[in-house]
Amino acid sequence: MGIFSQLRDTYSRTKALAWASYGVLKRDRVLMAFPALGLAAAVVIAVVNCVLVALATTGLNAGTVDDPDRWATEPIVWLGLIASALLITFVSVYFTVAMTYGAWERFRGNTPTFEGCILAANARLHVIGPWAMLAGTVGVLLELLYRLPSLVQHLDQSVRHIPVIGPFAGAAALAARILAVVLESVWFLVTYLVMPILVVEQTGPFASCKRSFQLFRKAWGKAVIAQVAFGLIGILIMLPVLIVAALLVLAGLGNPVLLVVGILIGAVWVLVVLVAMSAIVGIFKMALYLYVTTGEIPGEFEGTGIEEVFASRKSRREERKARRARRKELGANWRNLWTYPSDRFDDYVESNSMTAISNRDKSQDPPAT
Repeated sequence: MGIFSQLRDTYSRTKALAWASYGVLKRDRVLMAFPALGLAAAVVIAVVNCVLVALATTGLNAGTVDDPDRWATEPIVWLGLIASALLITFVSVYFTVAMTYGAWERFRGNTPTFEGCILAANARLHVIGPWAMLAGTVGVLLELLYRLPSLVQHLDQSVRHIPVIGPFAGAAALAARILAVVLESVWFLVTYLVMPILVVEQTGPFASCKRSFQLFRKAWGKAVIAQVAFGLIGILIMLPVLIVAALLVLAGLGNPVLLVVGILIGAVWVLVVLVAMSAIVGIFKMALYLYVTTGEIPGEFEGTGIEEVFASRKSRREERKARRARRKELGANWRNLWTYPSDRFDDYVESNSMTAISNRDKSQDPPAT
């Protein structure tokens, strides 16, 4: 029960934090423009890259893996994929920095504007560029690790089944995926507060990683649970409209108009929720950064329990000791009641009641002159 109670309290606290972040977003709706622009720019880059890859690999298919002439364009394809990944990372970081700066402006008592946030992001290009390069490179390496099993399979096919690769292909695929998941999780933890650091401290990529981890490790467990709860809140917001969209799609199997309407409603709603939740999480991270670095809670987050997310280790140890002491004292009281002679139970209760009344009266007596 203790674990479920703690999870319930964490979810309630996270809901309050999400609501406070939404309050900031509702007041400054311009902040939603930056995640939307980042998503749109990423889609454009991805589409252009897909077109270029399709043109560069005309006629390439699974039946021509042994034809060296057909695979002559493979390095160009890989370069295109890496370039698009770096560009998508750059535009994502650029607009996230602009949005985070807008949240910082609001917490400082100013009203953020679109032009001001863009100018602030431009003034931080000297830290955005190196960080985007590092984050994009890590992303490409993780993607390669995820796709390592298919690459091994292709290598096995192209060289006509190397005896060494075949027996270990399955184990290598499983190990590669597990390693990719672990490394991706570690990267998420290390870089959790990088965006506020880039906005406020404007440090380099490695210094920002180190600083982010120093701040995050104070209460990484609660912060991770809070992040998961943010995702759960987004899913719960999406669900009702997606159910309606699914019903329209099912009803429109014989009606093209209803089919298109259902798909559009579902797609647009998912995009709106993703953009809004991205802005809400960015606002929350900036509030969290300001609290853990200055000790001051932004006005919009007072009473939300944000101080419990990054409680110090010492305070958490003292809290656990106090809970254990209370449980031990409660257990001792129950054991005393259970083992006390039944014929003297009334005397026991009366004596404890009189003791409590006496202590209360003493606490209310005026001090002696």
